[in-house]
Amino acid sequence: MKKICALLLSASVIHSPLASAENDTPTTVKNETAGFGIGALLGGLIGGPPGAVIGAAGGTIYGNYTARKTDTITTLEQKLQNKDIELAALQDEITRVQINHASHLQAVALEGKQASLQNLGNGISFSIYFRTNDTGIDPVLNTHIHDLVKLIRDVPEIRVQIEAHADERGLPSYNMQLSHNRARAVQAELINAGLPAVRIQKYAYGETRARTKIIDPDNYVFDRRVDIKLTLDSGSLNQHI
Repeated sequence: MKKICALLLSASVIHSPLASAENDTPTTVKNETAGFGIGALLGGLIGGPPGAVIGAAGGTIYGNYTARKTDTITTLEQKLQNKDIELAALQDEITRVQINHASHLQAVALEGKQASLQNLGNGISFSIYFRTNDTGIDPVLNTHIHDLVKLIRDVPEIRVQIEAHADERGLPSYNMQLSHNRARAVQAELINAGLPAVRIQKYAYGETRARTKIIDPDNYVFDRRVDIKLTLDSGSLNQHI
């Protein structure tokens, strides 16, 4: 037992410089020292002096293995941390590209919308024709009115202007009232199709703008009409530019 203690004391003396600088010693050396001391102690208790020597050697080997394992884990953790940083940077780049792409698409869409609205400033119109003394809208033309509203309903910059006419036959007062009734009929159908009333303006001209100045039943039809004109609200457009 005395020999075992002497051997352990020798081992402690040999490694004492390392133990005294424990706070500044690398993990590998500390593990080796711990393994050496524990191995020598256990080996000496079990097998006497030879066991102490063998145990010390085994403890050193175990200490080396533990140190390598610790270093490997540390290295893997560092690599994982680096990958997390790279992934975060990549995610930031993807987000930036997505924002820029969305902004570009929005700008292109706005430019296209502005160009379309500017074209409307030149005036687009079509006419609804009526029978003599009639204010009813033909069902086929009614469908066209609803199709028109579907196209412009969601574009608040577009306004609709209604201009109603009558041919020159009959009294001027009667023709004026007839054109008023035709304008109201078209306005009602536009509203019924979903166009807000605030976006509609209507005018009645009676026979004052009749195109046919001679007796020609075939041409009178062109005076019995309501012109639907699309105009542009420049104030609304300027808010989007």
